[in-house]
Amino acid sequence: MKLYKTILGFSLLMLLALTAAARQKQQQPTPPSGADASVGPAPMLVIESLTHDFGEVKAGAPLRYAFKIKNAGNADLLINSVSPG
Repeated sequence: MKLYKTILGFSLLMLLALTAAARQKQQQPTPPSGADASVGPAPMLVIESLTHDFGEVKAGAPLRYAFKIKNAGNADLLINSVSPG
């Protein structure tokens, strides 16, 4: 019975470690800031406005708005996905 509990505990510990490692691998590193920013070229996303208010509209009326996005950095800016808020 003690061996069973030891194996079960070890298995749970390994599962938690693998989950943490997978999460850490998915996170992208943040660009350096301050004095360390001179490490190399980096993109810089600039958006004029993060929100847009259409005001009062009738139900079913088609709505369209284009957000102005600019790369003010000195490297290619890659936008992998966009989703509505």
